[in-house]
Amino acid sequence: MQILHAIPSGSRVCHAARLTKRDSTNTRALSTSSPSVPIAPDAVQRVASVPYKDGSVDKTVLINDAAREAIRAHKAERFVSIIDPESEKLGELLRVVDAGWNAIGVKAKNAGHHTLWPEAFEAGKALLEEAFPDECDPKNGGEVLSGVAFVNERDKYDRAIDFMQRRTKEDFIMSKYNPLGRLHRDPDAIDYKSPGWMEAGMERSDEYSYRYYNIWLLRSPRDPTGQAWDKPLVVLLPRDGGAREWTYDVRRPEDNVEDDAKKTAGSQFKATMEKIRANPMSAAPMVMQAFSTKKKEDKFEVQDPNYMSRGSPELEASDEHVWITAPYMIFDSFDMWHGAGTWAPEDKRDLRNGAPDPIAARKDAIKGRVSIELRFRARCKPRERPGTPFSPLSSAYRGGVFTPATVRPSDGAYDLERGHVVQN
Repeated sequence: MQILHAIPSGSRVCHAARLTKRDSTNTRALSTSSPSVPIAPDAVQRVASVPYKDGSVDKTVLINDAAREAIRAHKAERFVSIIDPESEKLGELLRVVDAGWNAIGVKAKNAGHHTLWPEAFEAGKALLEEAFPDECDPKNGGEVLSGVAFVNERDKYDRAIDFMQRRTKEDFIMSKYNPLGRLHRDPDAIDYKSPGWMEAGMERSDEYSYRYYNIWLLRSPRDPTGQAWDKPLVVLLPRDGGAREWTYDVRRPEDNVEDDAKKTAGSQFKATMEKIRANPMSAAPMVMQAFSTKKKEDKFEVQDPNYMSRGSPELEASDEHVWITAPYMIFDSFDMWHGAGTWAPEDKRDLRNGAPDPIAARKDAIKGRVSIELRFRARCKPRERPGTPFSPLSSAYRGGVFTPATVRPSDGAYDLERGHVVQN
């Protein structure tokens, strides 16, 4: 199989007419599919609609060997690792996750503190030590810590999101957590955070570099290309090996008020009914959502107290962005932008129709995405291991531009060797 070199996501891909905006550069055909040639199971790239700040944009998303090569080409090996589906360590983690899915995960309302599921985090730790030896393996001075330490008060452990099970909104089985159709990084989210969580979670930052790894596992059927049938987790590779931030804007609460004012009850109900017609199984949860009288921010039981004043970073589209996805992946969710994309409809159609058993493929395709995330911290001492850099997050924290009340600066630059901010 031919392996493509890392391709800027801004590259244009030949496809039938699309409803979302396209990239505006380079019209050279790069996709393995076209209107006359169905996408093949050995594809190394796909087209997905990516939810940027000003609306969804069609982007090339690298998969399989092309995604692995892009990680190497962009010096992102310390940020993300695609897990081999045949890995014995992955197999052990999946067995633990599946065994405790209902008894632990669902019982905890699909999310919770790492102490509820120690077997899963122990199995995940083995994967981390293998994927990121400098940051995680004790033999090299690395250390893996379970959970992200957002919640430090024991009586509030039920607010933790160290693990999280997600289902699509249209799924017949309702879940509080859905694939998030908004590009984000985890510390900027609204999830509850204890006072002093940064100091507690990144103690001794004068000597340690911290990375916040998320083990993301697909638990619904894979399509013939090996990916999620729907709502793939798309992850953006870092800029300049993590030495620079991507360009983004900050969305304020008043922006949400303005957007909500443009929506009418009729337009929202019409959109809901269209989704129900497309998938009748989604009727119950969608109707309940449509008739909810709660404001968006009130639907969260608990919140980060700084969220509304800090604002939410919103990534701006760029032709330089390189996106990847995989069914089993470990990525630094504090330093890498990520969210749920939407596959090109014609690709999904071709994959269903071209499957050895099209009927079974259609059944798998309509089930929606089910996934689980296990979140960890990893730390190491860069000064004791020459060649091991500080993470962008630690550099921002040590440089005073990452605080509970502030958003890291757009286009900010870091000296990863020193672990500090580069002043403009």
